[in-house]
Amino acid sequence: MRRKFLTWLLLLVCATFIVTGLLAYIQFDKQAQGRAKQILYTRLNDLSELINQTNANMQHVVEINKEGSLVRTRAIAKIIQLNPAIINDYEKLQELCNDIEADQLCVTDDKGVVIAAVPDELVGFDLKAHDQSREFLKCIELPGEEIVQRARKNAYNGDVVQYTGVSRKDKRGVIQLGFTILHEQAVRRNTAFATLANTFKLGKNGHIIAFSGGAQISGTELNFNSTELLSLPLDAVSATSQGDKEYYTYVLQKGDIRIIGLLPVEEINNISINSIKQLFISNIWLFIVMFLLVWVLLQKLVLNGLSRINNSLRRISEGYKDERVNVRDTPEFTRLSTGINTMVDSLQAYAEHRRERLRRELALARSVQETILPHTFPAFPEQTTFELHAARIESENVGGDFYDYFMADKEHLCFMLGDVSTPGIPGAMFMMRALSVIRSLASAGLSPEEVMREANRALCENNITKTRLSLFLARLNINSGVLRFINAGTPQALHAATGQGFEMLPMRSGTVLGGYSKSLYKECIIKLEPGERILLYSRGVLKATNAAKLNFGAAGLQQSLQAQANNVAELTRNIQVAIKNFTGTKEQNEDCTLLALEFKGKWQQRQEIRLTCGTVEDETKAAEITEQVLESVLASPLSIQELTRTITDIICALPKNTEIYYKLSCNEEEAEASIRYRNVNFNPFAYLPQLPVDRQDYSYSEKEGTILTLYKSLA
Repeated sequence: MRRKFLTWLLLLVCATFIVTGLLAYIQFDKQAQGRAKQILYTRLNDLSELINQTNANMQHVVEINKEGSLVRTRAIAKIIQLNPAIINDYEKLQELCNDIEADQLCVTDDKGVVIAAVPDELVGFDLKAHDQSREFLKCIELPGEEIVQRARKNAYNGDVVQYTGVSRKDKRGVIQLGFTILHEQAVRRNTAFATLANTFKLGKNGHIIAFSGGAQISGTELNFNSTELLSLPLDAVSATSQGDKEYYTYVLQKGDIRIIGLLPVEEINNISINSIKQLFISNIWLFIVMFLLVWVLLQKLVLNGLSRINNSLRRISEGYKDERVNVRDTPEFTRLSTGINTMVDSLQAYAEHRRERLRRELALARSVQETILPHTFPAFPEQTTFELHAARIESENVGGDFYDYFMADKEHLCFMLGDVSTPGIPGAMFMMRALSVIRSLASAGLSPEEVMREANRALCENNITKTRLSLFLARLNINSGVLRFINAGTPQALHAATGQGFEMLPMRSGTVLGGYSKSLYKECIIKLEPGERILLYSRGVLKATNAAKLNFGAAGLQQSLQAQANNVAELTRNIQVAIKNFTGTKEQNEDCTLLALEFKGKWQQRQEIRLTCGTVEDETKAAEITEQVLESVLASPLSIQELTRTITDIICALPKNTEIYYKLSCNEEEAEASIRYRNVNFNPFAYLPQLPVDRQDYSYSEKEGTILTLYKSLA
């Protein structure tokens, strides 16, 4: 620091010496030239003031342009805040650019990468890639920041463009607009300097001549040597000969315009060289003495004290809590040391208070979370058609993960896994509210799609904290194995068929709850066979990190699933062990939450065949299989006759040559018959009379095709 300060002080003294010498030389030259200089200087500066006024007006135009571009950029930011989806609609972005007369529009993410732009060739451009665009990164670092650059060539195609940028209001990012300032360029082109110069008179016989780009734009009627005039020095009075006359000349440069004043010579005074030498010698000694005095005083009174203060501040920033500033050389340093020490004590006390308050809040939030979540397993010991188990690995902080399960009625199990975006007490309260609403809606018999829609509306009301809820919700018919589910947000689900490995459960990912009250949700449907399993897991499982900062990831999860698991409790335990072995003692930032379910089924007998409608042979085969399966569970002849006739009637009612899959499952109390066919959206129930069954279901989807399900009591 001392060396740098000494260098700058020396440079400053030298610069001051040079400037002082030049000013002294100019002063002697001014005195020698007398009245000629006064006339030249006064008149040319009057003309210069007029040019300055013109430039000031031009600057006013520039400021108006800047303010206008900033207002339009704010408007675009507000539009995107109100309608974020517009950044994905290029035509609407183009219309906005046309409406506000912008040539370019860029919207970036929180990393400064353009995600939407007009023209669309700018998508993917990184603001950090160019000095001109890098300035706009402040709008990400400082929300609310606004930047207006001067018009200059851009990094995209070299056009002269004025760029304006503001912070995004909907999320972290930048809204950047580019304008071609056509009217500003027109004002500059319309500045007629030649007219201004011709209105000025220089003495009685003087002249004012102006050049722009080497071409004479005023005084064109004078027969002077332009080359010689252009070689005259700027901002100085000099002598020149033009024809048989000598003139004093004075030259001003205003932008690209050179103004030259010529006045006939009446008297030339030689500058006293000796006086200038004496002045320079005296100045050298004066500046040497001044430099030494300033250096000694600053070294003693300022630099030493600042160095000691900086050393103490560095130790404080490194964590030495007992370090204090103790510089008392001057009253100013005494007050500064006392103020710094007081501030450090206050900051340390405040930080400790905040840490203690946060610890209490997190402890309370975790207590609320643990109280809400069910921990008793097996979850439903009286149920034999399914088995369910859940587990959690808690993080250092209180995460927003949760799970829940309950019987909505005698035949349907509801289970879910979610993640609340807001940590701490607000997140715990929001979770309690969400669980209460979802339980109430599901117990009322609503489908997962209806539960999601109504729960989202309820959670959007009075959501002051802007908390969002990612949720996987499923409803399982414990008798038939039909699973209806919806995923809204980040939770993931895996499905394992009997004797096979886990694969991703095909599903749509809907909008999180608590954001937009009119969000729509679409449920998915699959049918579980006995032995099939479902595994739900939160994002904390994939983001679990070890000491090498590597994530557990999908590969680690898949490897842990390869271990033998006789039941779902062992399945979740295997994953927990794998995560803990991977992370070691490293504290995690997110909870790891798991919920596993295995469908065991209730049927004693099951048969499935593939048939073609319209053939007597296949219709007879369906009837024979129906009779065989029902007889194996000792069903009554009447039940066998009714169900056999029902299946035959349905197959006959289907379009000819329709390929179907017929499956019959039953026990001593109940039978379930399922007919599935693709590519035909046809409901035979609408054309058949009342069937002798207890319940009949019809469903159709593009993926699964048509599924007819019949239930009949055999008791």
